[in-house]
Amino acid sequence: MLKSRNKWLVLGVALLILVTVSQIGVAADEPPVKLFINPNPSPEFGADVWVDRGQGATYYPGDSIDVYYRSTKDSYAYILNIDAANRSRWLLPSQWFPSNYVRANRTYVLPNMQVEAPSGTEYLIIFSSTEPLSLPYLEEAIRSGQQTSFIEGEANLILGAIQAKIRISPQRNWVSSHTYFHVGGGYTIPTPKPPAPILPPAPRYAAINVSTSPSRARVFLDGVEKGTSPILMKDVPLGSHEVTVVLPGYYTYTRKFEVNHVQTYYVSTTLKRIQ
Repeated sequence: MLKSRNKWLVLGVALLILVTVSQIGVAADEPPVKLFINPNPSPEFGADVWVDRGQGATYYPGDSIDVYYRSTKDSYAYILNIDAANRSRWLLPSQWFPSNYVRANRTYVLPNMQVEAPSGTEYLIIFSSTEPLSLPYLEEAIRSGQQTSFIEGEANLILGAIQAKIRISPQRNWVSSHTYFHVGGGYTIPTPKPPAPILPPAPRYAAINVSTSPSRARVFLDGVEKGTSPILMKDVPLGSHEVTVVLPGYYTYTRKFEVNHVQTYYVSTTLKRIQ
């Protein structure tokens, strides 16, 4: 588990590094944990977290460790530390580093952190969001004045609560990734069993069939032209939609309705000629 060496660090001391920091360290076999948070299937940006000796490096209790992070888009970064005993602690934001807003393509560092027992494999998970996130236990971690404070509860439950929170945000607004390092010592705590990934719900789509009299009218869905009538529009997401039909010499037809079920909706209309 990591903690700040200097409890008198000025708040917001996460240093801005304007040069790229390479991930140089000891090579090691990848631990069995491959996935903590189900990846965002369609992110519009990326975020990374790494340590000064590189992924898979070995540290010992009392060693100093620098945690680096960056995002390819202006966003809010959140870094969670999970140790070999399955304990969790927010590193960013925290009582040591309360400011977590990052500028695009700049490298930041949580400097001079201290490695603590137990021995085993520790993980750092980063979430980056274009909007501030209200993540579980985060407020308590920031308010806590004790450097030994941990998040109560098993890591898999905490990560499940985090997954439930970020799934509320649009997919384009967040991204996550993780890294790991080893803590050496006289004894080894088995690597905790990784939590089962929580898969996002499968997309649900409906279809809209539009027919007109006369036919060959231009058909628009939510302002986007889809073709001419008759037409079957597939992969329509659930929610509110607007169908507009345009044909020269006839009044424009518009219909708004809710698509609430996975089925085919029918829109049929006789266009009224302009006198």
